[in-house]
Amino acid sequence: MGTIAVILMVILFIVLMVFVFSTALLTPIIGKKNLIFVMAMGFIVGIIGGVFFISPVMGDIPGIAASFHPSTPNDVETINVDISTDLDINQFVNSVRQIEGVKSVEVRGTTVKTTPLSDKWRASLPKRIPASNREIKSAQVLSNDTVKIEIQNQAYPHNVIKKLEDWLMLVGAIDVKFSLAHVSLQVESARVYEVSNQLSGDVVVTGIQGPTQDRINYIKSIIPDKNSVIVLCGLLGLLVGLAGLFIDTLISLFDSFKDRMRK
Repeated sequence: MGTIAVILMVILFIVLMVFVFSTALLTPIIGKKNLIFVMAMGFIVGIIGGVFFISPVMGDIPGIAASFHPSTPNDVETINVDISTDLDINQFVNSVRQIEGVKSVEVRGTTVKTTPLSDKWRASLPKRIPASNREIKSAQVLSNDTVKIEIQNQAYPHNVIKKLEDWLMLVGAIDVKFSLAHVSLQVESARVYEVSNQLSGDVVVTGIQGPTQDRINYIKSIIPDKNSVIVLCGLLGLLVGLAGLFIDTLISLFDSFKDRMRK
């Protein structure tokens, strides 16, 4: 949900609070029934506003709040994405480098999914895979069918995987089912969301790290959960209703306080 949509939802909630206040303002103070009616109406309308207008935008508030924090050109976020090696990764890297705000793009490695590996292959592959190809820095067997590969910075992931597939089939009749390349983007903090939105639908953003994301995580940690927010909206509606009901009394007390201060 965009910033404009969030602002619109908040405005609609404020309109509901104005309605509660106006209704309470028009209600004469006669007995306890009016008080109970105003309190119930304010609470229910506040709950409705919390459910339909405030809780749906809670997930967007941390990002919007963090965007108002001043950032310097030196502030950099790291966007980590996964992309299938069946696609042209070289073309993807070159196109991403042209996006405004992207400082650098690096292919960190790949994860290969294979047919089940025997205990013998699981023990020997971490040493044999780097020895089979100079463009591979290291190999780590994560499970009996998953191998994580770290490649050299200038290597082409598609070519590395193709050679690895041929080698695994040749020496051990091990078939590669699919593989993913892990790409890291260094992006200016002020443009991190613009860059994320421009990434093609063929990639998956697996994480964002940096000062802006740290601020977002902090805001998320102090914001109450949606159920608590809905209850708070109900209590706010109740207080607004009471304020409308006793506005004359409050104004009189305020004027009396000002007169005393003057004296």
